Formats: sequence, C-alpha cells, structure tokens
Amino acid sequence: MKKTQLRFTALAAATAAYLATPAQAVEITQGDWTFNFNGFVNTHALYVSCDDSGNTVAGNALLCQGDDASSVSNGYSPASFSFSAGTSKNGWDLKATLAIEPGNTDNTAFNGSGDNKAYRAFFTVGNAEYGTLKAGRDYGVFGIDIVLEDMSLGGVGAPASVTSPLNTSLGGAGYGYIFTDRLSQITYSYQSESGIDAVVGIYQPLDLVSFGGNGYVGDTGSSRPGIHGKLRYNAEKGYISTTFISQDVDLPQNGYTASAIDVTAAFDLGNTHLVLSGFTAKGMGYYGLLIDAADATGEARDSDGWFAQATHLFGKTKVGINYGRSSVDLTANDSLVQVKDQTKATFGVYHPVLDLFTLAVEISDVQAQNHLGDELDNTAFSVGVMTSF
Repeated sequence: MKKTQLRFTALAAATAAYLATPAQAVEITQGDWTFNFNGFVNTHALYVSCDDSGNTVAGNALLCQGDDASSVSNGYSPASFSFSAGTSKNGWDLKATLAIEPGNTDNTAFNGSGDNKAYRAFFTVGNAEYGTLKAGRDYGVFGIDIVLEDMSLGGVGAPASVTSPLNTSLGGAGYGYIFTDRLSQITYSYQSESGIDAVVGIYQPLDLVSFGGNGYVGDTGSSRPGIHGKLRYNAEKGYISTTFISQDVDLPQNGYTASAIDVTAAFDLGNTHLVLSGFTAKGMGYYGLLIDAADATGEARDSDGWFAQATHLFGKTKVGINYGRSSVDLTANDSLVQVKDQTKATFGVYHPVLDLFTLAVEISDVQAQNHLGDELDNTAFSVGVMTSF
C-alpha cells in the first residue's frame, strides 16, 4: 500500500531524488492519524540566445524571437508545499493529500489556466490485496512515467515564454513526449506480486486551447468521462510500461475522439540509467494535453514523437544527456507555416552542495521547423539551486 501511495505523489519524489540528502517529511501522529508536511523550492537563472531569423513557425512551444532574453524563475518542477493525513482501519489504508504548487512566479501556470489551478487535492483508499482507489485532482496516468524519468525535473530543459515565465519551464514536454496534466479523476490501481502494475480510471475531459498554433479554442463537451490507464512490468534492473488516454471532443463541426498511447522503458547498467520512450496521438496535442490539438475548424491534428536519455552517477554527481523529437501532421486547413517538428538536446550536471541543496547546470539546444523547412533555434543555459524540506 505504501508503494502505491508513493507513486501517486511520484513527481515530487522524483524531483527530490536530485537532492543530496532529501529532507524527510515532518511526521506528526495524533491518535490513529499520521500527518505529514513537506515542500520543495527551486530557482534557476536562465539565459536564452533567441532566434533572430524572422521565420514563422506557428504552434511552436513558446520559443523566443528577437533579442536574447533571461529570467530568474522556476525550472521544470514547480515549487510546492504538501500536506497529507492518513490512517488505517480494518485492514484498509486511507490517505488524503493537498499539494499547493504555485511555483515562484506570478504568471499563468503551464496547463493550469492560472496559479489558482496549480494544486492537487485527492485521497486514496485501499490495501495490498485489493488495490487502491484514488479520487480527486492529481497528475494523470498518461505520460507519467516518461515525465518522471526526465532529468530536467531537476533543471529547466526547454524554456518557454522566457520574458514572461510560466509557472514552470517545459522540460522535455513537446520534444518527445506530451506532458501529463492535473486531472479531476477516479482511478483504480493494482500491483501484483509478479511485478505487473495495472491502472485504469476516468477523468473530467479537458477543453481545447491554443498557444499561438492557430488551434481551436472552446468547450469540448462532456458526453462521457475521459478514460486513462497504464500497464507496467517491473524487473530487477528496470521496467517497461505503456499508458493511454482518450476522450470525446464534441464540437459543432469536426467532432472527434482524442486519443494517445505511449511506451516507456528504463534500464539500469551499473551507475548508468537508460531511458527510451515514444508516443503517438490523434487530436491530443504534442506538448500539453489538448493544446493546439486541432486546427481552427476543429479538425484533429495527428502527432508522434520519441525521447531518449542516459544519465550516470559519478559519486553523488549526476551527469546526463537527452534528446527528443515531436512531429505534427498538417490538416487540410493548416498553412505550411504550421509546426512540423520540434527537437531538443539537453546536457545537464546536478551536484549536491554541503548536503543542504543541489546545484543544477544545463545547456539545451531547441529547434522548431515548419512545413516549409523554415526553423526557429534557441540555445538555453541555466544555473539553478533547489532544496526540499
């Protein structure tokens, strides 16, 4: 049961893994209840060499153009504060969690429609024999494994809207995988002794939005709940998993069923950790769920991508490199300036300092190309610090 609950809050745990000595949550016991408090803070100084070609790539993942830019802001992981309360009765474990994740900027949160939406509130109930039910707002199932594997959870990865930073940067989202979102959901999970995990659930469907990609914006309807799920096989030195997501998009014209599926594999070879992932999607977006997922008339855009990463531990210092590519097909109504491919290569070093905080240094080359072959190119360099409590 404890293992299952840790996976439900795995984004915070994966981020804390970059710290030299991750702080243990403050734990208070009162009667049959146990209360936990923990938090995470990170800030990165970012400099970006912006594209000055004058090219247009509609729907690129918020790359900068014109003068070079800088920011002092959150990285890929939001700043956060989490509170939980748990108890066990009659062989069943109950745990409720509230996590506030506003970052340290006052700009609109990525996939959050404002900082007031950058939170999670959910509870889990279950046991090892029957599995666990989760209800509330938490990170979704689709894409969660590759998000957790991205080394830029401890850094920045791809910058976005540098002069007016979002709640977080993009990491590798839009460059080989689609970012999982905070979803209102009811989800069941079960972990077998054979190493196979299964997850299935329903969620409140998301609306179509556009970030400069000439996409449809509007209510997608809720004729049925969205569905998401996952199968994962855990081995001694790694795992392989597949996740999926699907929802109806009910529009006056060109309504469709949005869907996506991915496969992620990870393998440990001594102190080296290898990751490979790929996805394919119809009308689900290419860097955030339902973002620029359909053209202005509501016709679905197909997308796919892949992401590879290798990290190695030299003592306590983690060094890594990753590369990802996402591709988006044109619809009959799209112009040739619409984005075709996005690629990113990141090199990062993450080093603990004084057993108190972690220093992260990254450099990323980020490119977006349209269907005419025109490109935008950004080079980002960041130095940041992070700690947990």
